[in-house]
Amino acid sequence: MSGSTKSIYRVRQLVGNDGAIVTEVSEDDDRVAGYAHAKEVRNARVRLGGVDSFWLATDVKTGRKFSPSKEDTTPALFPSSSATSSLIGRIKGGSGLDFTSPFSDIAKSSKMEGISFGTAIRLPVAIGPGSRTHEDVVHDLREGKLAVDIRSTVAAIEVRPNVFMISGFVRRSNGQYALAGNTGLRAVRTVAIVGKVETTRLASGIIVFSAQPKWTAETETDLRSNDEILASAERWLGRLRTAASMSDGDMGRSPVDFLRSLAAAAVAAEEKEDLESALHVLSGRSEILDLLPKLMERDEEWRSRLQLFENAEHDRLRAEIKARLTEQVAQEASQLAELRAQIIDAEGRVATLAHREVMLRNETEQHDARLKERIEDAARAVSRASLDATDRLRQEVAQLREELEMTNKSAPSDDVSSIPSVQLDIPAALATAVRLSPVVTEKDRVHVLRELASSTGLSLADLVAVLLHSTEDVPVLVGDGSAGIAADIATAIGGDAAAIVFCDPTHVSFADLLRDEAAGLRCAVDAAKENPNIIVPVALCGLTNGPCEYWLPQIVEMRRIGRIPSNLALIASAGIDGLRVSVPKSVLRYLFPILVSRTEIAEKVGYVGSWKPFITDATLIQNAVRILRSKSIDAALISQTADLLARVPMAMAEEQVQIATSLLAEQKWIAAWRDGADHDLIQHFQNLGN
Repeated sequence: MSGSTKSIYRVRQLVGNDGAIVTEVSEDDDRVAGYAHAKEVRNARVRLGGVDSFWLATDVKTGRKFSPSKEDTTPALFPSSSATSSLIGRIKGGSGLDFTSPFSDIAKSSKMEGISFGTAIRLPVAIGPGSRTHEDVVHDLREGKLAVDIRSTVAAIEVRPNVFMISGFVRRSNGQYALAGNTGLRAVRTVAIVGKVETTRLASGIIVFSAQPKWTAETETDLRSNDEILASAERWLGRLRTAASMSDGDMGRSPVDFLRSLAAAAVAAEEKEDLESALHVLSGRSEILDLLPKLMERDEEWRSRLQLFENAEHDRLRAEIKARLTEQVAQEASQLAELRAQIIDAEGRVATLAHREVMLRNETEQHDARLKERIEDAARAVSRASLDATDRLRQEVAQLREELEMTNKSAPSDDVSSIPSVQLDIPAALATAVRLSPVVTEKDRVHVLRELASSTGLSLADLVAVLLHSTEDVPVLVGDGSAGIAADIATAIGGDAAAIVFCDPTHVSFADLLRDEAAGLRCAVDAAKENPNIIVPVALCGLTNGPCEYWLPQIVEMRRIGRIPSNLALIASAGIDGLRVSVPKSVLRYLFPILVSRTEIAEKVGYVGSWKPFITDATLIQNAVRILRSKSIDAALISQTADLLARVPMAMAEEQVQIATSLLAEQKWIAAWRDGADHDLIQHFQNLGN
């Protein structure tokens, strides 16, 4: 099978219930000689268009040849009776119509090549001059004898180059076209084609448009020849001479001649069209138009009247321009007054904003001062507590030494090995203080963050987002090697003070987690209590390996209300395979999941010192709000997210935009567990058995 792009086909004969014989239309082949190239198409839409309908077909494919069959023969228009046959004969003879088709014998006697159309669009057609002239078309239309070899109706008739009639004509019973009853050639409504539309002009006078043309507004056109128009103008000249010869007091003529003169001097409404056509023809003769002003300038009376008219017109134009200028000046004055009022209003608003900015700056400075005072008070309180504990320890050690010396003096002959061992009851706070190193500088903390990002495979923005969420909710690292990544982050921040808790089905309650001495959760909680200015991290590895709904909400809520120190940072992990426990929807609200992947064991980042908690920097609040407003964020989250974004270390202020993008991932997670929206990580927390 073969196919083509686009072709125009003409329906020549109807076959069966859904078939038609068509021929391809071209400007070079518009005669019966092209009948040998007729093809048959099975298309109900084309068949409904009828004989002599034109179609733009795409994706034309040739197929098998159709053989004639009795079932495909076109049903007769009338029953085969003698009375009906004679009636058809009388209709043919009286109207001149021919119902036969030169393709009837071809459809009955030969096998015809079949084609199929991908799409078929019916095209509008018009009548044009073909091999004749436009004057011939107008003449035949005027005589009611405009005929064309087409049975379907046409959309327009071309009466001038690119000038068409789309109304004002009728098709008679014999298939010929004529002007409508009330349509005259002096004022025919015509239109033109807007834009460029491809046409196919056949020698028979048929014009096929490639698309539905857009017409201009109708205008009145005189379709008469120039000779007819000039003859009409000559008749008008005779009437003008008659009208000019009349005088008001001339009653010497007979009444009949006087009435004829009056009739010649009067103009009917329909006769004005002759005058307009004559003027239109005469306007093309520029020599006469150029000569008339020169002839009229010689008349003194005409020059005086023309001067009076020019003076009156100048006065009228001057008054009109002055009135317009006055009106425009009034409008501009009102607009200027309105603009001045708007400027005054804007200046007032600017002054108000400036005043508010000054008040906000003063409040911010006072807030910073209060924060600094509270931090200093807290530092002094911690220092005093540490000094008091150290003094008590020194006193206990000195007292212990004195007791040992007294014991040695009272029993000098006893063996040293017989002295009972003294168990020193060292407080847990002292033990924790021994493990905690001095606070690292901002530069060292940023250096550790960059090394952690390289070691764990997380982006620096995602890593900072995890640490910012660790003291607010529970960030969860999901993926291969997530447990090791969570442990590395906790160890790099907290050192030996970090708690590494592996969740399993045996840890059902918070008390079970505290009893796990190897994990060190109890020591981490105590260290966080004794050192509120230090971050104490806890890694909850394998969060979905056990029923976390019995203890995770308890930890987060107790930390929120202050029963557990707020500087206890929680970093969890969740695997993607093995036996896991589904997390309820009520617990998902505490989580902040981030996808990670690390298949190889990486070198652990060294612990360089303790970290201070991330504190909101008031100077970064406004920049954080500006960044968040430039992104798509829920209004309910902008305050919380801006507070987190303002805690970014000052050395990483330039990376606030990337960190804000990572923090906004929480918005998509909230929509997933709250509204049931799609999320790539929800499958690792719920419906794990499916």
